Amino acid sequence: MSIELKALGKEYTAGNWVLEDVSAHIESGEFFAIVGPSGCGKSTLLRMIAGLIPISAGELQIDDQVATNLPPKDRKLTMVFQSYALFPFLSVTDNVAFGLKARKFPADEIKKRVDKAIDLVNLNEFKDRKPRDLSGGQRQRVALARAIASDVKICLMDEPLSNLDAQLRIKMRTELRNLQRELGLTVIYVTHDQVEAMTMADHIMVLHNHEIQQIGTPLDIYNRPANTFVASFFGTPRMNLLPARVEADKELLLANTLKLSVPEPLPVADYVVGIRPNALRLLPQGAGEPNAQVKTVEYLGSEIILEAELADGTPLELVAAAKDQYNVGDWLSVAIDGQAYVFDHDGQAQFMVEGGTRHATGNHASVQA
Repeated sequence: MSIELKALGKEYTAGNWVLEDVSAHIESGEFFAIVGPSGCGKSTLLRMIAGLIPISAGELQIDDQVATNLPPKDRKLTMVFQSYALFPFLSVTDNVAFGLKARKFPADEIKKRVDKAIDLVNLNEFKDRKPRDLSGGQRQRVALARAIASDVKICLMDEPLSNLDAQLRIKMRTELRNLQRELGLTVIYVTHDQVEAMTMADHIMVLHNHEIQQIGTPLDIYNRPANTFVASFFGTPRMNLLPARVEADKELLLANTLKLSVPEPLPVADYVVGIRPNALRLLPQGAGEPNAQVKTVEYLGSEIILEAELADGTPLELVAAAKDQYNVGDWLSVAIDGQAYVFDHDGQAQFMVEGGTRHATGNHASVQA
């Protein structure tokens, strides 16, 4: 079942819009993630789709039918919450069956659906236990089983993994995605975690400042960010955003330290250049003039994350090989050796430079320099 959001908006008091002009098409069977920082309106949008809060502007369509003012029970969808929302005094089986019993399904149909759902989430040996006797991951599986048993084809998920520990979150991401594909569910998944969105979603909507910043596949979002917010929000460690000015027609001076050649003359203006840490190269000692000082060293096993500071005080993050040794206070020689994203003064993407080719933003073709 597909979902269409047409210029949706939400205001709680007149003129105070917490969401504006939200439009998107979500295909049947798609895993669609809504991502953004706390307070950007992710959960509000999900609750508008579910019918838990009214829509102030725009139109919602579910399976090509207008659903803007439909009550939740008529929208043919289910929801999985961050808090699991299980009844503590009911067993796993009874928790999964609760909604079906409330809707007065025949007993044999309830048993068939519940047994299938519990089997799908691998909880057969726990079906008689109460929620207090389950781990966090098992409780989340019960909530998923309850959604599966309802047999609807749209499932809304509001940060369902945020209460789990790091290792379990990784495991549950894989299980959720596999389950979604197996059942052919249309999933709208709210999260503040860009890694969850990147690893699970077919398409991602990025929300910030009450409006859409970008919609695209994970690769589009990462490789062609629409603005500095999207660029810095996606990727670990975060993209470096450096102030830049035109030094010559075809050259930008970044943070008064690094130089970036561009294939065409640029208008004189202030710019921001985004460079991911792995697109910066550390030159061997003596191979270049030192231009950054190490402030923090983080050993991650396979690599080292260095937080440094350029000569003018601009912070810079770099990735170094784990075999190398760095100490706080060391001076480094840093050069650009990869993709650099040029944004205008307002933070909107202009083009990307890599290997003498200027790539336009959006869906435009790249142009040879």
